[in-house]
Amino acid sequence: MKRLILGFIVAVFTITSSLSAAEHKEDYTFKFKDLNGKKVVLNTFLEGIHFSNAKGKVVLLSFWGNECPPCLMEIPELIDLQKKYKNHFSIEAFQVQTRISDQDLKTFVKDRGINYTVINNSDPQVFRFTDYIAAKTSWKGLIPFSILFDKKGNATKIYLGLKSKQEFEQDITELLSDNK
Repeated sequence: MKRLILGFIVAVFTITSSLSAAEHKEDYTFKFKDLNGKKVVLNTFLEGIHFSNAKGKVVLLSFWGNECPPCLMEIPELIDLQKKYKNHFSIEAFQVQTRISDQDLKTFVKDRGINYTVINNSDPQVFRFTDYIAAKTSWKGLIPFSILFDKKGNATKIYLGLKSKQEFEQDITELLSDNK
């Protein structure tokens, strides 16, 4: 009887440990180069994404287009947020709307003073990644589309359409003040 009880306890512990490990198991790794040639690695897991170049930071993952009026309206506000919270916050932005050369997008980014990571859809990995995000979130491709991640990489909020700087900032500061 003692062996049966001990066996049950070991089985429960093993199952619990496996589930805990599985929830942090990385599903996919996506590798990109931003417009400056910097390597960007995103490791996905059940609840979110580990961002290689933003460890321990709150991250706004943004999908946008260089010809999308609401996206263009968000850019100055995102620039301000990146400046204000630069040590604790990062924006990873994927241009997904139109085919544009990396050089033309670099010019676009420079002309607008964009100070956050921009990845162009000229990289075929972007389509795999957007398909992954669409499957996880039921996103239908409308832009701007953003997901906010806490310091551990857990997805906390999804934004569809134009959002105000105040809405982003409220959610960002809440996550920054969270000591978990």
